[in-house]
Amino acid sequence: MPREKKQRIATDATPALQSNPFAALDLGPLREAPSAPTTAQSTPKKEPKERLLLRRSTAHRGGKTVLILEGFSPAWSATKLESLLNDLKKSLGCGGRVESRTLELQGELADRLLPLLESRSFAVKRGW
Repeated sequence: MPREKKQRIATDATPALQSNPFAALDLGPLREAPSAPTTAQSTPKKEPKERLLLRRSTAHRGGKTVLILEGFSPAWSATKLESLLNDLKKSLGCGGRVESRTLELQGELADRLLPLLESRSFAVKRGW
């Protein structure tokens, strides 16, 4: 039994739309041109998402320095903490782990870590 040939779809020219699918929508004030922002409407400063405490620890690590970030809100799930930790480890080129809602980063990297966290709108306080 021979197979039926499939119809070919033309890809060289696209047919024009027969009707506008958005013609029935009432856009109201969106149709007006946006006005230029005035000085009172300037972009507001970002509020910090979280206030974190950055501590340095060497206890029980053979003299190796570890930076500990703590103070994450309960809204941060374990997967979000892991993804933040992975991004920080890639940016800093160090190791680290999540330990009971805190992030531990290996090495003395506080000077490089603070700008990374501030760019993500965290407010960080040093604990030393």
